Amino acid sequence: MKRLSAAIWIVALCAVACGAKSVGPSAVRIHDGDEAELKDCTFLQKVEGTASASDSQAEIHAKHDAKAQAAAIGATDIKWIVPCCTYVEADAYRCDAPDLARLDD
Repeated sequence: MKRLSAAIWIVALCAVACGAKSVGPSAVRIHDGDEAELKDCTFLQKVEGTASASDSQAEIHAKHDAKAQAAAIGATDIKWIVPCCTYVEADAYRCDAPDLARLDD
């Protein structure tokens, strides 16, 4: 009986830890931009985020996931391509760095 209750606690803790998605401090600084704002920025790559369909805040958690990926590659801004629901996709940009192509001139 003692072993069963320990297993239940472990499963419960894992469920809470896996479900507790919060946005990291670097991802909070990612700005949502549009075409006009991003014209002078450097495109880095596409990022994506996912969340469970049973998540009542799936869109928020999926966007946090994508912004965390963008922050990890040094992005400052993001432009949403697929902005809704359990799957989101965006282009990540760096807007405070010089364009590397122009440095070669």
